[in-house]
Amino acid sequence: MNHLKRNLQFIASIFVIVIFVFLVSNYSRPEASSNNLKIYFLNVGQGDSEYIKTPSGQDILIDGGPDTSVLNELGKVMDFGDREINLVILSHPHADHLTGLLEVINRFKVDEVWETGVDYPSATYDNWRSEISAKQIPDKIVKAGESKNFGEAKISILYPLSPLENKKIDNLNNASIVNRLDYKKFSVLYMGDLEKDAQTKILSQNLFATVLKVAHHGSSNGLSEDILKVIRPAIAVIEVGKKNTYGHPAPSVINLLKQYAVRIYRTDQNGTIEITSDGEGYWVK
Repeated sequence: MNHLKRNLQFIASIFVIVIFVFLVSNYSRPEASSNNLKIYFLNVGQGDSEYIKTPSGQDILIDGGPDTSVLNELGKVMDFGDREINLVILSHPHADHLTGLLEVINRFKVDEVWETGVDYPSATYDNWRSEISAKQIPDKIVKAGESKNFGEAKISILYPLSPLENKKIDNLNNASIVNRLDYKKFSVLYMGDLEKDAQTKILSQNLFATVLKVAHHGSSNGLSEDILKVIRPAIAVIEVGKKNTYGHPAPSVINLLKQYAVRIYRTDQNGTIEITSDGEGYWVK
């Protein structure tokens, strides 16, 4: 009987140790802390969509991809039962950035929209503007110099340099919103589809960032050596569809990033990319 009792005590001790180690290891994981920023580059195929969960609990969505797949991806990364998005940013109204947002504003309570208001003849864009008006969602036309704090996190607009509301732009990619996200020492630069010729206009701004969302799905016109030298990212993310017909990402862009020892993540190869930061370090998942 004493032998059996000692065995049970030993097993119980091992069990307690295992539980303790499990709890400690999970407590120390970055995901477990409420002081962490989480950013996601959603796998929506040949398009862009990025979700941000701030340390203070706000939800931010940049673009919505080419179809309704953004809803499935948001369902995987947003808190269960969370049906509110505090800020939606439309970088520019090309369909591969806009289409999914039409479903987002119908399925979620959206507190505010930021966009450029550029003139672009498109049934999808017309529908977008009508839905925003009908739902009375505050719609802010933004330009460089504007920003908003979300607790300790901050979103800043770097481009366009001047208002584009109701203006026609020959190359709509160059009407993209460029914004940066800062949280303590960690930062992300979201380039939209801004092409190299327009990127030269922002070289004098604060572009240094930990993470670069490469412009225009890694197209050859989406990244230059000049801007890469200024940004100096540790990580580059390319949002691109599998076996796309555009040849994205361009081999020249991949080679340039490798030349500068930038770690490359691609949604066509890695799926949705999650990065967590405590404002000092970061973890890629």
